Amino acid sequence: MIILPRLAWIRAIWQGWEEMVDVQTPTKKGLSESINACIENANKLVNDSDCLDYCDPPSLRLYILLIAQEELAKAFILLLVRDDIIHFNRFLLRAMNDHACKHLVGLIMDYIIMHWETLEELRESVARDFELGDQLPEEIESAIMLLRFEKIGRWESRAWDWQEPPPYERGAKNVAEGKTDRRKQDALYVRIGGDGRVCLSPVFARKEVEEEKRRVHDFRYLVENLFGGGVSSDRYEKTISCIRSMFTHRI
Repeated sequence: MIILPRLAWIRAIWQGWEEMVDVQTPTKKGLSESINACIENANKLVNDSDCLDYCDPPSLRLYILLIAQEELAKAFILLLVRDDIIHFNRFLLRAMNDHACKHLVGLIMDYIIMHWETLEELRESVARDFELGDQLPEEIESAIMLLRFEKIGRWESRAWDWQEPPPYERGAKNVAEGKTDRRKQDALYVRIGGDGRVCLSPVFARKEVEEEKRRVHDFRYLVENLFGGGVSSDRYEKTISCIRSMFTHRI
């Protein structure tokens, strides 16, 4: 007879394993090697995606490209450790293995990159930055807070809560709750509804795939430039200042 273990028991085993992980202070050399490995794997995934260009619908390509973005988000986190902006510990290591955490980091990277295609879009972005001054957009500040307090913070300790929960921006909260990861899963798996029937599977257009591929290239450009010490912008400085401030808080 097969006895299925309870989900709570499985979670307890997993959490116990995480607590036993031997985490040591990483060396700059080791971090650089890990960052480079993430970049190389992202490049490989993009190449794999290109080999599937003939597939229609292009769902598998979308899945692979979203994983490539996660690899580059992981590299970004390691860069923050390398530059002494955040400290490496088992909770940060867990965040690098958590899909929602990496998608939150992706939101932050998107903001730093400031993608634009027309001069009008550029003017609007510059005007918005001028209007905000030293503040971050609500979505980005929420993404950083969700990463620090609702994800990593609650792993560090479950014995705390907000006196008044922050009014998180809805888009960032959706990402923290797994919306982007569900989109990735929907590109590959059949989703079953509460009535046992197949849910309506989303149809991904090639335009969506090309947009995600563009994001991979933007992420890679940012990470490679940070890796070489070549990025400095108002958006980057504001973002790093906020991350440093949030991660100095003890739970």
